[in-house]
Amino acid sequence: MHHYIHGETDHAEAPLTGARLETILSRAHAMKAQVVATPQGYLLDLLDRVARAWSAPDYPYRVEALRRLPDRIGFSPEMIEAGIEVMVDLLRRENLLTRLGCDLGDARMLDDWVFDARFQGLVKAQPLGVLAHVSAGNVFVGGVDSLIQGIVTRNVNLMKMSSVDPIFPVLFATSLRDHDQRGDIARSLALLTWKGGDQGVERVLKRDCNAIVVYGGADTIRSYRRDLGLHTRLIEYGPKYSFVMVAADALERRGLSACARLIARDAVMWEQSACSSPHVVYVEGRESAERLMAALGAALTCWAEEIPPGAIGDDAAVEIDKVRELAKVERAMGVGDLLHGGGTGWTLALRDDPEFETSCQHRTLIIKPVDRLESVIERVAPMGEYIQTVALLTDEPRARRLGRALSALGADRMVEIGRMAVRKHGTPHDGTRGLATLVRWTSLARDRLEQGSERMSWHRLDDSGDSFDFLPDAERDAQTCSRLLQVIEDCRQGSPLLRARYAGIVLIGLDDVRRLPLMSGEDYKQHLPPRGDGLLTAGASDGYVFSSGGTTGAPKLVYRTVAEQHANALRLGKGLALSVFGPGDVVANLLFAGSMWASFVSYNQALEVTGCRILPISGNLPMEQIVEQLTGYGATAIITIPSVLLSLAEYVEAHGVALRIDKVATGGEHLFAGSRAYLSRVLGITRFASTGYTTNDTGAIGYQCAHCEGGVHHVHEDLHHVELLHPETLAPVGPGEIGKVVVTNLQRRLMPTIRYDVGDLGRWVEGECPCGRRTRRMELLGRADDVLIIGGGNIQPEVVATAIAAVPGLGAHFQLRARLDGHRDQLVVRVERAAGTAPEDATGLAGMLSQRLLHDSKEIRAMTEAGLVAPTHIEVLALEGIERNPKTGKVRLTVDERR
Repeated sequence: MHHYIHGETDHAEAPLTGARLETILSRAHAMKAQVVATPQGYLLDLLDRVARAWSAPDYPYRVEALRRLPDRIGFSPEMIEAGIEVMVDLLRRENLLTRLGCDLGDARMLDDWVFDARFQGLVKAQPLGVLAHVSAGNVFVGGVDSLIQGIVTRNVNLMKMSSVDPIFPVLFATSLRDHDQRGDIARSLALLTWKGGDQGVERVLKRDCNAIVVYGGADTIRSYRRDLGLHTRLIEYGPKYSFVMVAADALERRGLSACARLIARDAVMWEQSACSSPHVVYVEGRESAERLMAALGAALTCWAEEIPPGAIGDDAAVEIDKVRELAKVERAMGVGDLLHGGGTGWTLALRDDPEFETSCQHRTLIIKPVDRLESVIERVAPMGEYIQTVALLTDEPRARRLGRALSALGADRMVEIGRMAVRKHGTPHDGTRGLATLVRWTSLARDRLEQGSERMSWHRLDDSGDSFDFLPDAERDAQTCSRLLQVIEDCRQGSPLLRARYAGIVLIGLDDVRRLPLMSGEDYKQHLPPRGDGLLTAGASDGYVFSSGGTTGAPKLVYRTVAEQHANALRLGKGLALSVFGPGDVVANLLFAGSMWASFVSYNQALEVTGCRILPISGNLPMEQIVEQLTGYGATAIITIPSVLLSLAEYVEAHGVALRIDKVATGGEHLFAGSRAYLSRVLGITRFASTGYTTNDTGAIGYQCAHCEGGVHHVHEDLHHVELLHPETLAPVGPGEIGKVVVTNLQRRLMPTIRYDVGDLGRWVEGECPCGRRTRRMELLGRADDVLIIGGGNIQPEVVATAIAAVPGLGAHFQLRARLDGHRDQLVVRVERAAGTAPEDATGLAGMLSQRLLHDSKEIRAMTEAGLVAPTHIEVLALEGIERNPKTGKVRLTVDERR
C-alpha cells in the first residue's frame, strides 16, 4: 500500500501516527498561500489536461486501474471503465466552470472582489485552507470527486483513503503531478491511510484542519462530530437512500422496454452501492408493476452483457438468497412475485407491502405496486432526510407536485429515470451547493459603490470596483494571467477555428500567450456569419450584432452578448466620468446612429454612468437640425467624432449661431492641435477629452483620467490584456519604443478577441500617474496605416495638420494620398476651404500650403530637392468636398493609390 505525500509516493510500511500527521499538516498549512495564488485558468487547464490523458484507452494509469481495481473493489472491468469516464467528465473545464458558476454564483469570486448588485458591495470567496477528505469505499470515483472539488476551490487537500480502495486516488494524484508544470497543486495533496477510529491520528486531524469532509455511515459521521476543533468545519455526507416512482400513463407513453432499460441502468451502476442507487421501484397499478418487472428482467439481462456484474462475496450471496427465498414465500401467499437471472446476477422481487425498504444491492430491486404515486409520500415520510434521489416517470405538472412534496420531506434530488447514477453538473449535492461549503464568504462595503446604485444597477454585471486599478503590478498581473488563461481555454474549447489554430499549445503564464498567432480583421470577415463561420463559440441567438463603419474595405460584424455589451459600456463610462463628464453636464450624443453602428448605442449607455443629462440626437442629421436641438435643449457638452464637431463649428461660424459648448469628448479620428484651437475659438470649448481608446471589434481598451492629455490613456486592464509589439519582429517593445497594439479581451467569449492586431501604433508611458491609478499607460500614436511612406520617408498626418492650421482660409478636414508620377512617388494633399473662403482663392491657398509643408517637413523638403519624389500636389476643395463614409461620417485620412 502506498501513500502520496506532497508530490511523492511513499510505501506505507508503518501505520500513520499522530506525530507524523502533525508534520504533514504543518507543511500543508505552509502551502496555503501558494495554492490560493494559483490562477483559476491554470487550475482548470491542468484538470482538463488530466481529463484528456485519462480519456485515452492506452493511458498507462488507466490501464493500471483496469488491471488492479476489479479484484480489489469487486467491480467488473467494464464498470471500472464507466467510472473512469465519469471522472473524465468531472475534470473537463466546461463542467468545472458549470459547477463553479452554479455553486458560487460567479466563478470569478475565487479570484477577486465581485460586485453584488443586491448587496451593493463586493463579495469574495476565500478557500477554507487545509481540507481533509474522509473517503467512503462504496464508489471508487467518489473520493477523487471530493479531491477535485477541493482543488478547484484552491484548498490544500489531505485524504483518508478507504481501505477498500487505496489505489485509484494515488493513480489520480500521480497523473496530476505529471501534468502540473508548476508543481504547486501536486505538492498540495496528501493521500493517507489509517485505521478508522485511531484516536491519536483523528485527534490531530480534528484539531489542525480547517475543515473535514466526511463520507460514510452513521457511525463514521458521529465519530467525527465528537471532539471537533473549535474552528474546524465539519461537512457531512452521511447515509442516503433512493427510489423510483412510475406513473402508469407515463410508462405507456414512453414505452415499456425503453423505460425498463433506463431504470435498470440506474440499478446496474456501482452495483447499487451509491447513495443515488435505487432500492425500490413504486409503480401505479399491479398490472403495470408486473409488466415492468418482466421488462426489467430483460433489460438487466442485456446490461449484464454490456457491464457484467463484479465478483460477489459469500456474505452478499447469502443476502441475495434470503431475498429470493422470501419472495418465493410471498408468491405462494399471493402477495408477491420473484424474477431473477440465475446465480447471483440480478434479482427482482415484487411485494405488495408499500413500505420503503433497502435492498441487498448487487442489482436487486424491490418492485412495489401502489394505487397512486401520491400515496407513496406518506410511506416514505419516516425516511425524511435519509432520502437522496428520486427518479420520477410522470408528466411535468405531476412531477412538480410530487417533487415539492418529496423536497418538503427531505429529498435532495429529483431526476428523470436513467439519470440517478450520474449527477448533472451544477446540481445541489445532498441539500448543499457543494463547492460553496468549501469556501468562506467575505465582503467589502464601500460608500462609493452604494451611492447612485439604483441609477447604475443594470451595468454592475461585471464591476469589481476601482480597487483593481490601485493594486501593485504583480497582483494585477496575477489576476490578469488567471482570467487570460481561462478565457483563452474557454474560447479554444468553444470555437472550432481556435481549437484547430491553438492545437498543441500549452499555456502556463502571461509570457506563454505570445505563442498564440495574431488575429486580424480578416479573421472576423472570413469566419463570422454571414460570410463564414468557425470563430463564434456558440449560436448568436441573442445579444447584439454590430457592423463596423467600413471606412476601408467591407464592413466587419461584431457579436456581443448583452452582458458583454453592458460590461464594455461600463468601462467606456468610467473613462468619461474620470476625464470630462459628470452631474450637471448636458451632453449631446452626436455619434452616428443606425446602420448597425455600435458607438451611438454603446456611448449612450456609457453616459448613464457619469450622472449627466443625455441628449440622444445623433450626428447624421442635417446640421441645421443638430444646431436647433443643441440650442433648444441647452447642451453644454458633446460626444462625437472630430469630423462632425468641425462641421458643426463651420456651420456655426458661417451662420452666426450663438452656441457655446464647454466640454467635448471625441474619438475615431485625429483631432489635431490646429483644429482644437479653431473649435475653442468658434464654440468656446475649454475641455477636450478622449472618448477612450476603443474599437468596434475589441471594445474599450483604454481610458483617460483627468491627468491624461493627447493620446495618453490608461489601459482597462480588467477588460483587456494589451501588448505593444515591434512591427516586424513581433517582440515586446520597451518603454518609449513604438509598437503595434495587440489586445486580448478578457471577457468576450461569444466572439473571441485573442491577440487581435488592432492596426494602431503606441508606446508605453513610464512613471506614475497623478491620479494614483497603477494601471499601465500608453500613448496612442494613430493607425499603423495612417503613416504614408513617400520616397522612403514617413509622412505623419500631424505634420500636415500643423501646416494646414498655419494657412488662413483652410479648413480642418484633409486627406493624404500617395500616387505615382511616372516612376516617382508623389504626395497629394486634399484639403477643404474654411467657411467664408472664396473659390477663387484656392490657387493661392494651395501655393501657401505647399511652401509651408516644405518649411515644416524636412522629409518632404529633402526628398523633393533631391528629386527622389515628385513635388507635392495640393488640391483645395469646397466645404464637404472630401467624401465622408456614409455610415460614420468619417474622412478616410490616408489613401495609397500605388497599391
